[in-house]
Amino acid sequence: MKVYLQVNNKGLPLDYDHFNAAYGFREMGFEIVEFETYDTLKKSEINDVIVGYSGPIETRLYDFGVRIPDIDYPESISGYLGRKIWKSTINTINNNPDLWNVFVKPVRRKSFKGRVVRGVKDLIGCGATNGDQEVYVSEILNFVSEYRVFVRYGEIADIRHYAGDWSVFPDANTIASCVEDYKEGINTYAIDFGVTDKGTTNLIEVNVSGAIGSYGLDPIMYAKFMSARWAELTGTEDECKF
Repeated sequence: MKVYLQVNNKGLPLDYDHFNAAYGFREMGFEIVEFETYDTLKKSEINDVIVGYSGPIETRLYDFGVRIPDIDYPESISGYLGRKIWKSTINTINNNPDLWNVFVKPVRRKSFKGRVVRGVKDLIGCGATNGDQEVYVSEILNFVSEYRVFVRYGEIADIRHYAGDWSVFPDANTIASCVEDYKEGINTYAIDFGVTDKGTTNLIEVNVSGAIGSYGLDPIMYAKFMSARWAELTGTEDECKF
């Protein structure tokens, strides 16, 4: 197994997460192959882990016949959401002001940043040139603190605070129960929780992509997590399963 690391035109990792992963893989003795263009990445094999932005990762997975599943809000743990979430289209939201005061985010990853829609200006940048874009629509909860939980082989590896008031902590029992109840067949993933202004701990979303931010996770643990996620996506052996 090799690790393909996306770098900029100066040969440096694109961001902290990529540096973190590269450091972890190097510490474990894996060969790092740097790539700036897709021509280099096309030399990777299916069992080679790719560390980079979602675009080249998803494109290379597509080359291998792999599609990332759409399970941001798994049915088995929908009871932890604490709010109603449904699918619609951005044009439907845009054309019906009575539907505003909701949170929207694209079903297709990264096409625009999720946001609360309260007025016309909030819809700027949400359109698509190739047609009406499918979106998730959510009732609004006021999260005062947000945390990412890293789950590796069904076990919680770490929990990292990433937004809001650091002194407001989530309920550990709620998180453990949610992870235990997750039955969609994915065993390595990131799952985000928020603490509301009413003190409840609610599920924000699940992330099963190949490009998951580290939020300060220990470099070796982050590399092991990324290796496990890649192996699960591609159906290959995880050489960091130790």
